[in-house]
Amino acid sequence: METAQLLTQKPPKKINLKGLWIEDLERLLRELGEKRYRARQLASWIYAKGATEFDQMTDFPKKLRKKLSQIASIDSIKLVKKQVSPKDFSEKYLFELSDGEKIETVLMREGKRVTVCLSTQVGCPLGCTFCATGKMGFKRNLTTGEIVDQILALRRERITHLVLMGMGEPLLNYDNVLKALRIINHELGLSFAGKAITLSTAGIPPMIRKLAEENLRIGLAISLNAPTDEKRDQLMPINRKYPLKELIASVRYFKQRVKRRVTFEYVLIKEINDFKKDAQTLSQLLQGLPCKINLIPYNRVPDLPYQRSSEEKILAFRDYLYPRCPVVTLRLSKGEDILAACGQLRTQS
Repeated sequence: METAQLLTQKPPKKINLKGLWIEDLERLLRELGEKRYRARQLASWIYAKGATEFDQMTDFPKKLRKKLSQIASIDSIKLVKKQVSPKDFSEKYLFELSDGEKIETVLMREGKRVTVCLSTQVGCPLGCTFCATGKMGFKRNLTTGEIVDQILALRRERITHLVLMGMGEPLLNYDNVLKALRIINHELGLSFAGKAITLSTAGIPPMIRKLAEENLRIGLAISLNAPTDEKRDQLMPINRKYPLKELIASVRYFKQRVKRRVTFEYVLIKEINDFKKDAQTLSQLLQGLPCKINLIPYNRVPDLPYQRSSEEKILAFRDYLYPRCPVVTLRLSKGEDILAACGQLRTQS
């Protein structure tokens, strides 16, 4: 090869270890001639201890640290902007990914409870008509590392709970989300108990059933928002592919397998889904299903025509449902003033 070519040739791209799990790390270390147990040590350094440089891994020989630094890296997503709500002290973070795409992550405080709302896609392919993320369209799935890294970037905040309710549909990025959940849940990873994690979905029945078999025991929340196929078709186009009967059947299966109460999220939109008849139909739809209903007053989204239901209608809707449904809560979203509340996440392209 000519000298000029050698000078301009790019070095091989290093492997980003963030997002790899024990079995991946075992393969990598085996190729380096190392013992299997080093993979568990490496996983613990990356996730449990938050190491960003190989020199921090003090129980690794210098020779191994050098070999790793030559072929691998521990990359991180980049914080571009942080906003804090003066109203309720919620925090919204804008992160830039390695390819220049951006996502938003939200941190919410309530007493000693600190919840982080994670994104799983850049944008969203579902096109729910009332949602700012749906208006963005879909760019790509997040990698396992990018999902986990949202937590690592905020770990100084002593996070107690995680909700996969940010940008994107988690069950349409199933493999990466599942791997991220295993890292988040494991003692060598981030050590979050299943009861502290909730995955929110617009409703993909085959994947809900698949998730039920994974033995993760995480919480499941269904973004329902309408009690009939006719109304849900208008608000959430995914319902045309997976109508309510199929969705509710998959939720019953999940409840049976996981033995955890499922949450239904219902965004109340003025003169769309907030009538007494809607409450009646909703209570009939969920009859016999141990569940919790979260009523969420609609959060404004610029450029969309929807409005929040009146306080009178919101309270009447709640009072009809309870005690016909076992648990009904009225959830006032945090971070609305900085466009960080439910349905408001959207990055500018």
